[in-house]
Amino acid sequence: MRVLRDSASIRSAGADPDEPSLSVLIARLVADLDDDGCDLTEMVRLVIVEPGDALAAIDAELGFPLLERPLDVIESHKHWIELTIVLSDDGSGVVVYVPVRPNVDPDLLAHCREAMS
Repeated sequence: MRVLRDSASIRSAGADPDEPSLSVLIARLVADLDDDGCDLTEMVRLVIVEPGDALAAIDAELGFPLLERPLDVIESHKHWIELTIVLSDDGSGVVVYVPVRPNVDPDLLAHCREAMS
């Protein structure tokens, strides 16, 4: 699991040649949130799930059980599922990127698919 908490790491992930399909999604998110170079640190945290990550570890990073929390937005992309959870009245939150690949927690993928239906 990769966790991006600060503006610099979030912005650079939007230009990562190792994960082009994810980079496009992150670049779009940055463009949506960016207000003249604002500090994304206080607006959003990105959690990028990797194959083999245990759901318990994801929950520990988030600070709440992901499968029990309502999702504000869920988007399905070719290689990723994007989960947006607003945590505060000011609109700040967390975006979780779940890869659609083998070895991803089956309960997490089932939850995503159920939430999209």
